[in-house]
Amino acid sequence: MSTTPESTPGSTPSTLRSVGSGGVAGLGAALFGYLVTYLLTSSTIENSTASQVLEALGSDISTWKVVGWVFMSAHGVTTTFPGLFGTTSAANLIESVEAFSPVLYVAPVVALLAAGALAAVVSGASSTRAGALAGAGTTVGYLVFALAGIALFTVTVGDAAVSPDPVTSALLAGVAYPAVLGTVGGLAATALR
Repeated sequence: MSTTPESTPGSTPSTLRSVGSGGVAGLGAALFGYLVTYLLTSSTIENSTASQVLEALGSDISTWKVVGWVFMSAHGVTTTFPGLFGTTSAANLIESVEAFSPVLYVAPVVALLAAGALAAVVSGASSTRAGALAGAGTTVGYLVFALAGIALFTVTVGDAAVSPDPVTSALLAGVAYPAVLGTVGGLAATALR
């Protein structure tokens, strides 16, 4: 009786399938979390005094970019703003703006737990180790979104830029959140089966 690489637990094709399904689930979780944040905050952003003042001054700050700042804030990422005389300041928009509910912190957590569980189920993980690996694979897709967000959510204001902090965007939002929450979701899904 021979064993093919496809059927051997822990084999490379099985591992690639787990990481691949995790990556797709991670990207889906990021897009879902962003969409939920958009639905909960876009009207508040569009109707804010700051938005109206910037629009009157001719600044073209799109609502979807500001939603990106809020979504990254839900991961603990600060947004950097130009200050006077070349200084910069950073703020977590959910903490700084009263109009944004702390409930927004829940969106990435729920999305990543669900993505980790989905990745484990789709990859056919039969052990907690395989489920954890599939769930950890969410880091691949989520990191892609976080890195793209650094560029996509940047707004130029005069000679300066407003953007999510690149270091915490990559490390905290792109790696730490999905690695921990995706893994927990994958573990939970396999443990409950």
